[in-house]
Amino acid sequence: MSKLKLTATTWSNWLKCWQTLKTKLTLMLALVGVFCTMTAFTNPNVKDNSHLLDRETSKLIMAKNDRYLQTSEQPRIIVQTVNRVNHLTPKKLSKYKHTVFIVVGSKDQKRNVQIYTSKDLHGGFTADIRGSIIRAQSDRLRSNNRQKFNQGLRFVFRACATTIDQQYQYSLDKYDLSAEERAQITHPHRLALPIALALVVVLGGLALFFKNNLHSKNK
Repeated sequence: MSKLKLTATTWSNWLKCWQTLKTKLTLMLALVGVFCTMTAFTNPNVKDNSHLLDRETSKLIMAKNDRYLQTSEQPRIIVQTVNRVNHLTPKKLSKYKHTVFIVVGSKDQKRNVQIYTSKDLHGGFTADIRGSIIRAQSDRLRSNNRQKFNQGLRFVFRACATTIDQQYQYSLDKYDLSAEERAQITHPHRLALPIALALVVVLGGLALFFKNNLHSKNK
C-alpha cells in the first residue's frame, strides 16, 4: 500500500510539474513570437519607421521576397518609410546587389516616394521606368488616406517585382502586374494620343493662319 501511495504521489507531482512546464513553455513561445513580430529579424525587407504600411502591404512584401529566396539570384525588394521627404537615398546603396529599395518619405502631410536600385539592376530600372511607375500611382501615393496610399504602394511594389522577374526571366506569378496594369506604366504610349491631338491643333492653326494670309494678299 505504501508503494502504491508513493507511486500515486509521484505521478501526481509529475503531472503538476508537466502542467507548470507546459504553461511556461507556452508563455515563452508566445513571448518569442511577439518579439520576432516586433523586430526586423523576421522581416528585414520592411522598415516602417513612419507606420504607414497596412497588413496587406506587409504580407505582400514578405510573400514575394520569400519566393525570391528560392531563386539562385535571390533578389530583394526592401520597403522603408522615413520621417522626412528629402535625402531618401539608402545608406551604403553601392554595396548592395540584386536589391530594389522603395523609400517613402513622410512629413507634415507630405509624401515623397522614390525607387532606388543596386547597380546590377540599373538596366531594368532606368530613370524613365522608375518615374513611370511612380507617376502611374501619383494620386494614391500623395493621398493622406492610409488605405488609398497603401493601394498605390502595393502597385509600385508589384511593378518593381514584375520588372525584376522580367529581367531575370522568372515566371510571372500572382504578385506581378497583369498585362492591363503594365499598360498603365508605359508612359510613351499614354502620351501618344495627347501629343497627336496637340499636333493636329497646331497644324490646323498653321493652316488657317497661312490661308488667311494668302487670302489677304490676294485682295
